Amino acid sequence: MASPSPPSPQFFTPHDLRLACRNGTHNTTTSFTTPTVQCNLLVLPSRYASSFTQLCERNPVSCPLLYSTRVGSPTTPLAPGANLTTDLPRYNVYKDGKLLTPHGIISVEEYWTKDHVGFLIGCSFSFEWALSAAGFPPKNSLCTPVKCVPMFRTRIPLSPAGEFTAGCVVVSMRAYKERDLAEVRRITRAFRRQHGEPVAWGWEGARILGIEEKVRKGIVDFGEWVEIDGDAGEIPVFWGCGVTPQVAVMESEIEGVVISHVPGCMFVTDVPVEEEMSNLKLWSAEFM
Repeated sequence: MASPSPPSPQFFTPHDLRLACRNGTHNTTTSFTTPTVQCNLLVLPSRYASSFTQLCERNPVSCPLLYSTRVGSPTTPLAPGANLTTDLPRYNVYKDGKLLTPHGIISVEEYWTKDHVGFLIGCSFSFEWALSAAGFPPKNSLCTPVKCVPMFRTRIPLSPAGEFTAGCVVVSMRAYKERDLAEVRRITRAFRRQHGEPVAWGWEGARILGIEEKVRKGIVDFGEWVEIDGDAGEIPVFWGCGVTPQVAVMESEIEGVVISHVPGCMFVTDVPVEEEMSNLKLWSAEFM
């Protein structure tokens, strides 16, 4: 499930980027640092919708739920005119908890049925523009070609809900100088619907999460490795990550067809990140 690392062309608007995804000419949103909200996507058979909503409520840092679609509808007011089956760079498809598309696919029109419900979950890519504007660009955005952030499965279990009986917290990592940590925390704290401030940092934080060995060896579970320059005073900093639901689907062996984004290939909305999202939290009457 490695994420792509092609060059990132410039787009004038989120609409332009979504059209490029729909046309198959762009396959990542990594470091598309425009001040609009990016979202993780998970699409489930409707019978799991209530349980997944509850899972998000019980694990709000890892799974900050922004919007759920009507049953069978691949549209959202977060991006009018967009189609959730075609307008992400790449998708994963699961069947009975097993990944069917290890390299991702560019459209899921044939998999999204009239019985599916889509969930959009906040993403830490949404605050990368703010970090960059403040003089703290994530190192992955400075790589040539641009890389996706490293992501790791931790040993921290999710609080279960309904059929989602298993799964662990996944975290993304960005390296920052220890002297800059307080400011990085302050900036990202404001983006609570995009995972908020870091959940852990430093090597002690990595140890607590159960991922110290993987981080020291540069072994990622998702995304791409980006070096930590200890000589320059850098330490690993970890945030909640919206890949967490995909791990819950696999480890809980959720039956039926489930669709998600490929890590690093988010849904880009038209919503400014400063806008309060609570007025867009629309629940489907069909499953509530």
